[in-house]
Amino acid sequence: MLLLVTAVLIVLTLAGYAAYLLLQVKKQQREQGEKLAELDAFVLDQKEKRVASIRILAQGVLDDQLSHTEAAVRITALLDVLGQGASARKEHAALYKLTDETLHIPRMADWQALSKADQKRLEKDRLSSEAKYKDFILASAQTLISYQVSGDVK
Repeated sequence: MLLLVTAVLIVLTLAGYAAYLLLQVKKQQREQGEKLAELDAFVLDQKEKRVASIRILAQGVLDDQLSHTEAAVRITALLDVLGQGASARKEHAALYKLTDETLHIPRMADWQALSKADQKRLEKDRLSSEAKYKDFILASAQTLISYQVSGDVK
């Protein structure tokens, strides 16, 4: 009889512990789901900000507020970050070509460190590349002012 009571107590203790563990797992799953929802919201917010930046840059090109090179470098970087690089390289090839052709041109402090003759030569190269792609850049900008990431960003 004592053996039976001991066995029942052990089984009840193990069942209680199993129930406790089950509740802990459910709590962890709920917390994990909440964290994933927060992460999804954050990712969506970041995508929306990048999309808005692309639209602003595209409008800046159309309004002649920034150089085509600056816009191309920034827009292609944003498209790549959004995971749109492969399809965007086809749709907006001129932006990527202009970016590739002007990557050798120093920026910011490196530009300031150049001699005036080098700056003039590189500026001429940049303007030549921009002129080559001008119509295509403007067409891309027109498309990009209403850009949306395929799928989940509206």
